Amino acid sequence: MSSSTRDTPSNERRITDLEVIPVAHTEPPLRNSWGAHTNVAARTIIRLTTADGQVGIGETYGDQKIIDALERARSLVEGMNPHARKPLELRLQDPMTYGALDTALLDVIGKEVGEPVYNLLGGKVRDEVEYSGYLFYKYETEAPDESHIAPHAVDSPETMVEEARAFVDRHGFSTLKMKGGVLEPDEEVRTLKRLADEFGSETPFRIDPNGAWSVETASRVARELERSDLRVQFLEDPVPTMNAHARLKRNTPLPVATNMFVVDFDQIAPAVRTDAVDVILSDHHYWSGLTGNVRLDDVAETFDLSVGMHSNSHLGVSMAAMTHVAAAMSNLQYAPDTHYPWMVDDVVSTPFTFEDGSIPVPDDPGLGVDLDESKLERLAERYEETDPLAYSDVSSMAAEYAAGESSVGRSDWLPNKPRW
Repeated sequence: MSSSTRDTPSNERRITDLEVIPVAHTEPPLRNSWGAHTNVAARTIIRLTTADGQVGIGETYGDQKIIDALERARSLVEGMNPHARKPLELRLQDPMTYGALDTALLDVIGKEVGEPVYNLLGGKVRDEVEYSGYLFYKYETEAPDESHIAPHAVDSPETMVEEARAFVDRHGFSTLKMKGGVLEPDEEVRTLKRLADEFGSETPFRIDPNGAWSVETASRVARELERSDLRVQFLEDPVPTMNAHARLKRNTPLPVATNMFVVDFDQIAPAVRTDAVDVILSDHHYWSGLTGNVRLDDVAETFDLSVGMHSNSHLGVSMAAMTHVAAAMSNLQYAPDTHYPWMVDDVVSTPFTFEDGSIPVPDDPGLGVDLDESKLERLAERYEETDPLAYSDVSSMAAEYAAGESSVGRSDWLPNKPRW
């Protein structure tokens, strides 16, 4: 620690201002088992400022629920020492709200002491973080500037191969995840086989139907995948409940992963007791921030569970946070997911690029990214001018995605589970 940091009075380190900045960014009409994305989605940027002018940033979901919760936390945050995070977590009793603040507080501390965030989490165990190429069936993108990649409709195995080829050629991904629960299960299996024909059967694949299959259907699909020469890393949330996951696991040796039914620490014990999952997909947005993710990593290892990382439609601040915490998680056995290649907009000065499907871990103090004020202002204005897709839990997500079907003429869409 530098002498200037040691000599800084504690009152000068205190948080004096919490800014909660809703933004709206463009994204393509990606499909899932609940419905579809609309062309504008919401996120929330958090900016903390200390008495001596240090700034820390975070990012989280964008619906009114999380915005209101962050505003209610203002009286607890303003005036606090950024190092005193545990009392804030206990007072909030809200892992998602705390998660957004935890990231920004760690960014402040890292800049204050001149260390990257991963060192505040115990140190990095990898110099770069490999990510999976996240493939979606999708509707045609209406305007060319609404998609960096695959602007055409992706609604068949053949068009999915075209999309995947663009992902691999442009970003170098070697692990491919496919969002399922959109086409008939047999057609999605055929899609995976076509992908294996294109990229090789040794390529690691994942499929995520978001609970759209019954146990019987998922068991049949699993048997078909077992008979193939596909390298299936895991089935992610193939069935709609934790109990259904436990039943499925009795029928297949393929690993089963979840980010729908084990999303907080209280749910780990019943998942272990019923042998419902093999892989927990972490997410710093709702697992009590970056420190919560590291805690989850340790708990999962205790119970011989593997860890991966869930993704949502995030911007560059979350991309930085995901990379730092993934670098510090020794039990992270699967390449994290990311929507980032789909994003057209960003709020950071220097957007991330993938090198052979990976991102080098930033070594600058804090998260290693800065906000671009002009981009931030433009996306904040768009939030005020539009009605963006916004959610912060599974139920609100299902409602928002179902409503998104109306934009493509499917106003009678119902997100029933299981569908097959």
